Amino acid sequence: MKFRAERTEFAEAATWALRTVGARATLPALSGVRMEVAGDRLLLGSTDLEVSSSLSIPVQAQREGTALVPGRLLGDVVRSLPNAAVSADADSDRLHLECGNARFDLRLMPMEDFPALATAHTDTAAVMKADDFAGRVGQVARAASTDDARPVLTGVHLEASAEHLVMAATDSYRLAVLTLDWHQDVEGTVLLPRRALDEARRSAEQLGGDVRMSLEDSQVSFDFGDRQLVTRLIEGSFPDFRQLIPSGYERRLEVERADLVEVVRRVSVVGDANTAATPATLHLSVDTIRVTAGSGEVGQAEESLPGSLEGDDLQIAFNPRYLTDGLEATGTQRVALEFRDELKPAVIRPALETEDEAPASDFLYLLMPVRL
Repeated sequence: MKFRAERTEFAEAATWALRTVGARATLPALSGVRMEVAGDRLLLGSTDLEVSSSLSIPVQAQREGTALVPGRLLGDVVRSLPNAAVSADADSDRLHLECGNARFDLRLMPMEDFPALATAHTDTAAVMKADDFAGRVGQVARAASTDDARPVLTGVHLEASAEHLVMAATDSYRLAVLTLDWHQDVEGTVLLPRRALDEARRSAEQLGGDVRMSLEDSQVSFDFGDRQLVTRLIEGSFPDFRQLIPSGYERRLEVERADLVEVVRRVSVVGDANTAATPATLHLSVDTIRVTAGSGEVGQAEESLPGSLEGDDLQIAFNPRYLTDGLEATGTQRVALEFRDELKPAVIRPALETEDEAPASDFLYLLMPVRL
């Protein structure tokens, strides 16, 4: 394998491929990046057996071939390259890189130990604008669990039908559900790893353009033009989340989203904002929200802001990080919080600017309160 490439393009491609390198995997080959020269393209790929990434860039090819390069070392090298064209020549056990006056000899890994990269097997794909895709994933994926003890809760549930796309995620303390108008020739129900969707979201934010999403029996692929991500699915049954959503409410609060987020974050500095042990308590009255946090042993804080409450006064407490996550996920200037009582879950929704406004999507974030 021998080629010459533009430095910035090569460095960006290598960095992008590194995102799915299995650095902590038991199989050493998973810590490598596969490089192949075929025709006038350089193909790079990596996998951790859950998510695979692949891309290609144009190069001046002099000899076709493949090489498996240690991922961490490749990343360190490309970040330090001077501003000059890159020449690469791989023999049986080393990759020789030249860039300006810099020279690197990198020991290669055994290619035979590297698994085949997953590829998409269908021509039917849904197409979404990258910024819209990234925003929608960001709304829902944050509610998925990071605890591998219950794998199905670490995933995001997708239901694609002829008219709608439903995305849902829960960690058993909160639930995010998004329903989009969907007029695509793609149908199916899958459970995707949160990490895979986060990688796809970051790629969409970075690359822009369109995202092509294909749902298959055992995997889902995301195509960004010359770059692809393929993820295997999580096995198991996702909870019946629809039965968790309250059919109504007894109290409804409208408030400026950014103001409430700022206040909750500010008063929560007296406790650990990442645990339910130090909740933020909302004291709701007809036109005022008083937020308190902390205890006499550590410190206390409180702050008030205006809000509009329909129904009786209420005192209810939440994990402050979960609460601000839900508020931010709405993405609207004003939010509506719906309550039954201090022990039942609350529902956060975007507040429409006018009653006649018809949203292109329906989003809700259900949050369990903390018992005081």
